[in-house]
Amino acid sequence: MIKYYITIFSIASVITGILFLTSQTLLSNSENSEKETQVSGQSVANVNSQTENPQDANNLLAQKNQWQQQLGILQQDLKKYRTNGNIEQEIRTLNNIVIIYIEINDYPKAIEYSYLAQSKLNQSNLSAEKKSFIEPELLIALGTIYADQGNYPQVLKITRKIAEIQNIRIGSLTAGIGDVEQKPGKKPVQQDVRKDAQSLYLIATTQQKRGKIREALRTAEEALKILKAGGEKEGEREVSEFINTLHQQL
Repeated sequence: MIKYYITIFSIASVITGILFLTSQTLLSNSENSEKETQVSGQSVANVNSQTENPQDANNLLAQKNQWQQQLGILQQDLKKYRTNGNIEQEIRTLNNIVIIYIEINDYPKAIEYSYLAQSKLNQSNLSAEKKSFIEPELLIALGTIYADQGNYPQVLKITRKIAEIQNIRIGSLTAGIGDVEQKPGKKPVQQDVRKDAQSLYLIATTQQKRGKIREALRTAEEALKILKAGGEKEGEREVSEFINTLHQQL
């Protein structure tokens, strides 16, 4: 799929990197602030009841504790930025909180903070240029929530929206740096079966990297369904191979 559509621009290539790298950075920060995570016997017992391998249970619990610790740090940062009136950092911190809630599978909280970050961005007095860089980051996190939940119409709506923002930004280069306001009559990104399928395929590979194999399988199968409907045979083969790999990892 990536080889076949290598010349096709797709904003999904951004999605495969930002959320994964951001989540790893947040987790790394948590590990640096506390070298050893304290794990209670009762907590281990609770996780062991859901995991066959005791070592895996310990690792999972330690990681969850690290996410909770990092969440507390971000909440403190959020208060500081609100007090200082640093709206840009407040919005970015809200989005980092969204990412942590995604990683601990608390999707209602993730959506709550995602909408709050978007509302803050819309109401802010940040320049249009600055907003054009921040909004895609917020949309990527929201799209990840919908992808994990299997809401693919919303996922594709978001990837097209991000592509639209990128197109406006690229178009602004000919008009002058900073001129990123959407002009009247600007056509939104049109639906493209190949790009939609590629977006879902790349999102599935990110879900695999995040350890969400079942979610990745569901997303890849949706990509394959789109490809079959469009008669994209070469793309079908690559996605099918990826699906077989995911089955083996379950």
